[in-house]
Amino acid sequence: MHEHQNYVSNYQRIAKLITKNYIHRLFTPDCLSVLPELNLRENVRILDVGCKNGKLIFKLASFLKSGELHGVDIEPDCIKRNQTQNHYENVYFHCSPAENMPFEDGYFDLIVCTNALHHFPQRVRALDEMYRVSKPEGELYLLEGIRDQKWKAKLDKILRQSKFILPEKKYLPRTAIFSKSYFIHYVK
Repeated sequence: MHEHQNYVSNYQRIAKLITKNYIHRLFTPDCLSVLPELNLRENVRILDVGCKNGKLIFKLASFLKSGELHGVDIEPDCIKRNQTQNHYENVYFHCSPAENMPFEDGYFDLIVCTNALHHFPQRVRALDEMYRVSKPEGELYLLEGIRDQKWKAKLDKILRQSKFILPEKKYLPRTAIFSKSYFIHYVK
């Protein structure tokens, strides 16, 4: 019986780990898959909109020693947890909706939004707010999982209604199992 309890305990531990860390990759692209696409440079100001657990910001901070890295999310618990885990001097987290961010016009060089746009209640307004806080010649990197043509058509309509124009669109290879990773790059 003791062996059976160990088996069940190990199974539960593994199932919890898979559910917690990997199940999201079945349907949504991994936020780190945008890293090779980013135009990184010294003293860059980066904003991650919908930063959730800060995974992308913390990864960028591990090799970008100059510049500023900001994460915005509407969930106070996420922001509090990120602030507690933050040990970088150039990383800042803000609790704010994407549609009304607390930054001055033209502040950021790069804005990244991964797997979050579909959660925003006012998607066009959120994109226009990203446009507002990006510098002239600023860049927006948007990554969304596309499970069907209906969502892709809706996303394309949202993109056309925003202030950003002439985006570069492409699919990133194998960053989610059951959905394509639709990557959009804008230059303001």
